[in-house]
Amino acid sequence: MTASLHRRIHRILPALAAGTLSWFAGAAPAQTFVPPPNVGSGDCDRSCLQGLAEQFIAALVAHDPSKVPLAKGVRYSENSIPLPIPDGFWKNATGVRPYRLYIADPEWGTIGFYARMLENGAPVIVSTRLRVYNRELTEIETIVTSERWRQDPGGSATAPPDYLGDRPRPEYSQLVPPAQRRSREELMRIVNTYFSGIENNTGDIPPLFSSHCQRIEDGRPTSNVPVASGHEPGGINMSCAADLAMGYHRNDNRIRSRRVMAVDLEHQVVMTSVYFDHENDASVRSYALKNGKTVTVADTSPSTLQAHETFSIDKEGVSQVEAVFTNVTYGTRPYFDTGFHMTSAQSIKDGFDDYQH
Repeated sequence: MTASLHRRIHRILPALAAGTLSWFAGAAPAQTFVPPPNVGSGDCDRSCLQGLAEQFIAALVAHDPSKVPLAKGVRYSENSIPLPIPDGFWKNATGVRPYRLYIADPEWGTIGFYARMLENGAPVIVSTRLRVYNRELTEIETIVTSERWRQDPGGSATAPPDYLGDRPRPEYSQLVPPAQRRSREELMRIVNTYFSGIENNTGDIPPLFSSHCQRIEDGRPTSNVPVASGHEPGGINMSCAADLAMGYHRNDNRIRSRRVMAVDLEHQVVMTSVYFDHENDASVRSYALKNGKTVTVADTSPSTLQAHETFSIDKEGVSQVEAVFTNVTYGTRPYFDTGFHMTSAQSIKDGFDDYQH
């Protein structure tokens, strides 16, 4: 990172931290946060929630819904599509590995998790939100996607490293002392700076990042990656903050349907659902970075990525990002709207309705 870029990042961040409260519906800092009306009952503690998540995984592998308590009228979606139970991954799950990243939110009666599983023998990452009421599952929202790190280009004499392993990064599982914990409102505010900073990014308003930030998407790092021999450095070779401050990702021009699905206050972790729209029109097919270089977007048609992104927040800001993505039809809206909604400036400008009705 150049000295001028470093100064610009740290000059912007204090103003950003002061200004991003406006997304929170204008609430005064002293107000008591009122949870959305569509979250769970809070009658299931952390241990209960994690137990239900494990029962759900076992039911998937067994192809047997009777192995997990499902509420009457339970709803299930997979990669944004509502499906009957058992269908889709319920029929194709063939195994599970030890890796688990839990995001337990007893107050909202919700647990999210990431698990490494097998789909007809092929390695996949499964990200799921379970809504719990009276200790039964009422909503199941899942993304199933292939492990991207296995798709790295060839040419190496050795197999690509397994970046996920059998357990999540320690930042996701360490207990934060109560006196050092941010409030639910503050955690959600910080997370929204991430999406607002990427949307139509020009490098002028980077998200509130920690100096320790690391991103992993579909099992592969997308920040701080060493420059390959014979290649020019790009955004993935930079820190999280430098990547955005340089002006990459401008073609992520509408990041919408943003929902906080679960907040783990003990671990200071937030799980979200979001959709990245890429119009890929002439205005973003080619754009200039802060260093004068030009980025040319290869895609020629509009596209949408559905994502579950989970953030570890430390005293500086966004410390860790773990995301799973899947391609969906352009403009696809989420089947569920459960959780806390965060606004997209571009959606408002476009008059785009973020949710189905």
